[in-house]
Amino acid sequence: MNFKNFILDLLFPVSCVNCGQENKTQTYLCNNCFKRLKFCGRNYNLNLEFIDEIIIAGDYDDQALMKLIKILKFNSIRSAGSILAKFLCLFWQGRAYFKNEDYIVVPIPLAKKREKQRGFNQAEIIAHDFANNFGYQLNCDLEKIKNTEAQSKLEEKKRVDNISGAFKWKGENLSGQNIILFDDVITTGATINEAAKVLKVAGAKYIIALAIAKG
Repeated sequence: MNFKNFILDLLFPVSCVNCGQENKTQTYLCNNCFKRLKFCGRNYNLNLEFIDEIIIAGDYDDQALMKLIKILKFNSIRSAGSILAKFLCLFWQGRAYFKNEDYIVVPIPLAKKREKQRGFNQAEIIAHDFANNFGYQLNCDLEKIKNTEAQSKLEEKKRVDNISGAFKWKGENLSGQNIILFDDVITTGATINEAAKVLKVAGAKYIIALAIAKG
């Protein structure tokens, strides 16, 4: 640790978002609270036309997990993404039948304006660490070309229209490829289904929608 970081740690010690205790590791979730995070592991059926499988790692009702997701997205605490990625990797290790498959990991993108405001795309941060951990290819050629309203503010029936035509694939043909399409939270699935539609048109063979939590 350099002197600058040492001084910052003294002036602005990091407290666990769950139990509130300051911790020496300077992370937003202490080791004890991290160990208490529970895997959900449910395969959801949301009747999404372009998704072949939906896998959710955790439970949004878990207060610690929810707080990590929120400080990453709404407080721009980028390091929370590393904790969430660690949680996701531990979850995925338990699903042995995926280990020998070749997947391309594609994070759900943000509109350029939204990403500029936040400073990063939270899905891409988590997907990057996840892909590296398992030796998967990370591909960020899915682009959001439409500024949409926040899905969370809309009724379910309006979410499909809001997100329609929002994505564009600018990469190579995906013919025969297996895709892990990642987002931090899936609620109705409208966003991830619209993104999957674009990937299917680009030739994707099988698409798994993967998320940290179901909202």
